[in-house]
Amino acid sequence: MHTTSRRHFLKNAAILSPVLTFLPSYLTAGKGSRLRIGFIGTGLWGQQYLDQALQSKNVDVRAISDTDPKAIRQSLQLFSKAGYSRPDIYEDTYETLLSRKDIDAVIIATPWEQHYTIAKAAMLAGKHVACGAIMGATLEEHMDIVRISEQTGRQYFTLDEYSYRRDLLAVTNMAKEGVFGELTSIRAGARHDVLPAAHDDKATSYPVYPAAAAARMLGVKKGNTFVSLRVVKEKQQYVINKPRSEKGPARLVFTSGDVQTIELTTQQGQTLSLQMDAGQDRPASTGFQVTGSQGTWMDLINSIYLKDQSPANQIWEAGKPHIEQYAEDGDGYALALHEFVNSVQQPVKGELPVYAAAANSLIGPMATLSAQRGGATVQFPEFRNNPII
Repeated sequence: MHTTSRRHFLKNAAILSPVLTFLPSYLTAGKGSRLRIGFIGTGLWGQQYLDQALQSKNVDVRAISDTDPKAIRQSLQLFSKAGYSRPDIYEDTYETLLSRKDIDAVIIATPWEQHYTIAKAAMLAGKHVACGAIMGATLEEHMDIVRISEQTGRQYFTLDEYSYRRDLLAVTNMAKEGVFGELTSIRAGARHDVLPAAHDDKATSYPVYPAAAAARMLGVKKGNTFVSLRVVKEKQQYVINKPRSEKGPARLVFTSGDVQTIELTTQQGQTLSLQMDAGQDRPASTGFQVTGSQGTWMDLINSIYLKDQSPANQIWEAGKPHIEQYAEDGDGYALALHEFVNSVQQPVKGELPVYAAAANSLIGPMATLSAQRGGATVQFPEFRNNPII
């Protein structure tokens, strides 16, 4: 995934007002003819999706565009490896690719600063869009993308492979079947191995907390949208990845300290806390924890407590048997790509993927706004109820 300073992304964050929603569409098989796609940007992150697209029976990759000759060469190797015919290549500009009538959709894997401009041009050219986590730099740009998606009927989807972890998909299935009872809260911490420490130049990279997975579990959608957000700093337990010795393997060590989190609230009063701090000295993780009226699951220790099964003294059980029972196998990149294709081929009326994409992208700037106001609660915007068309 692209890494870049979030400061530039956040500096133009606008004042925001009431309620946007995540789209909790799930993994149902898409039907219809193969989706003809082009890739705009074929760096390391884009190549992960390109590799999966070349293996998909539902996708036909027809063209790629990138200004980096090395990225083009590496991408062509993937085509050769997959037994694919050589694609059309656009090294200077993506506009010609967008003008083609035989391309239905594009995957945008460029640096985030280009996402808004390219996605807008793509949808206006009649293409569906799958893109990285950041939609734009201002609230106005987010609203513009939502408006264009509504007006053109072109889908805009966020590719978020971190939300398709095997354990999170299993816990999502458990939540849907009521294993935890009524869900009351989720703490979604980034994995220690994907979040750099604060002193690292990459520390202000894309948000890697699996917010979309948490929204699925909570049932965040029309009728139960996020209504507010605030940044809180509190003492809590977290883990750090600490080396055993200079050359030995690392191990997770529990510790505690003040950690900033982004706290969102739904219409039904549920809370979602997203880890905001990276850790000062080394990568830290607050972990992913699901809490409901009938039980709890934590990923850091992969343990589960269920009131109707666990002993009265509340001893936790091993989580692995439960994960295996409810798990769905699949690579995160492949599953995200599949859901994008499905959102195009089987759209859900009234729940456009662009609403979820805009919400996910806006969490960062809204958190910055709350932090600038000393942790004040800010209202989460609802594009669908605003007169933006």
